[in-house]
Amino acid sequence: MALSPISKKKILFEEQITIGEFDPSVDGAYRNVKTFPVQVRPGEMFISVDSDKPVDIAVSNGSGICIKFKESILNDVIGPIRITEKDTAALAVGVFRGDKAEPKIRIWMG
Repeated sequence: MALSPISKKKILFEEQITIGEFDPSVDGAYRNVKTFPVQVRPGEMFISVDSDKPVDIAVSNGSGICIKFKESILNDVIGPIRITEKDTAALAVGVFRGDKAEPKIRIWMG
């Protein structure tokens, strides 16, 4: 029997967020991008997104290089994303200005 990516997982991040709130105190007047640091180790990383409206996801490594990007995600698992060293990755979640979404994001190493 084959194991699914979720069966041997070590959860690194799990959060329900709200993105795209109107805020006249920030440039552009909307909080349409949120970023989160994620401590990763060598192996394969997976990201599960379950959202009420489409969101964009970007992952960068500790050097700031984008290693994965996917647009307009509603309900999907991204990965495997190959991680070669222990590092702090960054997850960026975004929506277009004026849009609002409430995605649940889960990140794990397989």
